Amino acid sequence: MEEPPKTDNKNEVEKDNQLSELVEMVVETKAEVGASGYSVVGGGEQGIFIKEVLKDSPAAKHLSLQKGDQLLSARVYFDNVKYEDALKILQCAEPYKVSFFLKRTVPGSEVSIRPGAQNLELRGPKAKMQKMVHAEILLYNRIIF
Repeated sequence: MEEPPKTDNKNEVEKDNQLSELVEMVVETKAEVGASGYSVVGGGEQGIFIKEVLKDSPAAKHLSLQKGDQLLSARVYFDNVKYEDALKILQCAEPYKVSFFLKRTVPGSEVSIRPGAQNLELRGPKAKMQKMVHAEILLYNRIIF
């Protein structure tokens, strides 16, 4: 009977060390029009993963997608979108978890800003409903108008 080949414990330890050095990170790509040149696999509880990225495609060049990336969410911008297209996107998303990035105009008398705070607070009857984050964006818009 042949003995199984002996393994080099040093190499196994090095492999274990390399594996323990792997980390997960979340990457947000910049917004690009025409995100094409990739395919996905998976679904359900498993999640959606990038299956393939075509070399020199917009997905490879501009979005930096890589095979094996898990797609956590996709943000679709509604600036200059046709009504019909926006409606289709929103209808398809209806059964899923969705968050919105909104722009809203409120009377200045209903807003208070605490020095050093990272959010705006609404006063009055709607105050319990809302906490507006991204104060710097709202303040910037308010100054321009």
